[in-house]
Amino acid sequence: RGGLSLLAPAPVPRMADTKPSQDWCGMTVSFSLKADPGNPITAEVFTFDPASDTLVLIENKVGAHIASYRYIRAPSIDLSTVRLSGSATQPEPLPPLTPQIMKRIRDKEREAVDKERTRLTETIGSGVPREIQVLFNALAKTMQCKWREKDIIVDGERGNGGVR
Repeated sequence: RGGLSLLAPAPVPRMADTKPSQDWCGMTVSFSLKADPGNPITAEVFTFDPASDTLVLIENKVGAHIASYRYIRAPSIDLSTVRLSGSATQPEPLPPLTPQIMKRIRDKEREAVDKERTRLTETIGSGVPREIQVLFNALAKTMQCKWREKDIIVDGERGNGGVR
């Protein structure tokens, strides 16, 4: 009918002309995976790591610091389905590592190392023949097992001390 419309046209998603890059940070991307073309993915791009060729997407964002991240290798993306919308932004700066945070990280790491060391001493026999270690590994798949010197203790959590 002629005349100007006061409504601005909705932004049209544009096709990506190249593979994923850091220029996509902050943009909304939609694409399908080569292995699953029937389930398109739409999310905000957090970052792209060129060294590992991995796109990191933000999903389920709640506030400034809580979100789920999804890692997708670029070769698995069907590039013909990629659509970008929005404008690129710089990634948010990471919060500083305070001495308290560093202490928590070190304590957590020390705890994990100690736990793994304990697990290994209970699951790897010292000075036992390879065949006996293979037997232990097979038993441990279905029962609680641990080593006591050169003896395999099965179901040691029971009050009777387990079966030797």
